[in-house]
Amino acid sequence: MREKIENLFTDINERPLFYIESGSRLWGIASPDSDFDVRGFHLQSKQQYFDFKKHRDIIEVMDGDFDFVSYDIDKMFGLLVKSNPTVFEWIRTNIVYFNELPDWTTFQQDIITNFDFKALFHHYISLAKGNINLMETGIKFTYKTAFYCIRGLLSADLATRQIIPELLIDDLFKQFDNGNDVLKIAKESLERKKQQTEKEEVLESEKQKILAAIKEFTGQLESKAPDSSNNRQKLESVLTEYSFNLKTQFYGR
Repeated sequence: MREKIENLFTDINERPLFYIESGSRLWGIASPDSDFDVRGFHLQSKQQYFDFKKHRDIIEVMDGDFDFVSYDIDKMFGLLVKSNPTVFEWIRTNIVYFNELPDWTTFQQDIITNFDFKALFHHYISLAKGNINLMETGIKFTYKTAFYCIRGLLSADLATRQIIPELLIDDLFKQFDNGNDVLKIAKESLERKKQQTEKEEVLESEKQKILAAIKEFTGQLESKAPDSSNNRQKLESVLTEYSFNLKTQFYGR
């Protein structure tokens, strides 16, 4: 995979920095036909950086089952300073294909320490509600949809207790002591998802039971939304210093 990423940058001037596997493979829930969702960020070319014109801040490539998205560092850090949960997953992943970042472990830990649980909670609740809507309207009621919904709810539940949700699904399950209905449905849906294709529909006899349990759990969580928990000023300082040092290293030569 590293070679594939390097080849993408052969004919362009941007510098690749950091790329990981996102989505179902990262969470340990890939189906037989799952894509490779490669995500990360790059540094603009020196010419782009010093140019007065604004250049595109994203690179996107879709080639078969290879789904590649790269942000430039300013866009990436702009999302991190807002405690964006999607890119927060990127920097916590254990499937890293490419990493050219100095002092990575220290930088990673500084971000994790100063992340906002309120942002995590609202992201995962919103994710769950989007999937609930798909199921309620009958647009999509697959085992994948049900599972993604519940994964979001479990992660939101942990955020209310200021616990960082594990990314690997087996580890996420271990963060819960009790086997509530939603957790049982999540495990059953996961097994069906792994065995079938991405579009496998939930059995008609199970749909209402699953939907009722999910909506009840969602209502319980919404009454426990956490307040902001992080030091945003500290997070800004960490990102500013790291960006300055990195750009000085590459552009100051």
